[in-house]
Amino acid sequence: MRNLDPEYVEQVSRGARLLEGKWTVHILCAIRDHPMRLSGLRRAIPSASKKALTASLRALETEGIIRRRDMSSTVLRVEYEVIEMTRSPLSSLLDCLSEWARSNSEANAPKSND
Repeated sequence: MRNLDPEYVEQVSRGARLLEGKWTVHILCAIRDHPMRLSGLRRAIPSASKKALTASLRALETEGIIRRRDMSSTVLRVEYEVIEMTRSPLSSLLDCLSEWARSNSEANAPKSND
């Protein structure tokens, strides 16, 4: 039997906790390729309230996954984007999770009796 590396397990657990928020994955999928304003996120995720999106965005910003960028203009304009150094690993993780979920659901689908 192989011993688990506690540091590895802790890092995987931390990564899973970062994705726990109700709207976190929705937000990350929406902004992984390009920055978005809060209004764009609200259109992309209509079932999330402004308050819930703002709380999730702040949590992701605190964790260092995304950044809030205040644009210089006469009207306040804020965009949210994935931090460059996490963009590629995050995109790969989301793609792997999607593929894993798809293959898992196909493997567990009821067999037809045709």
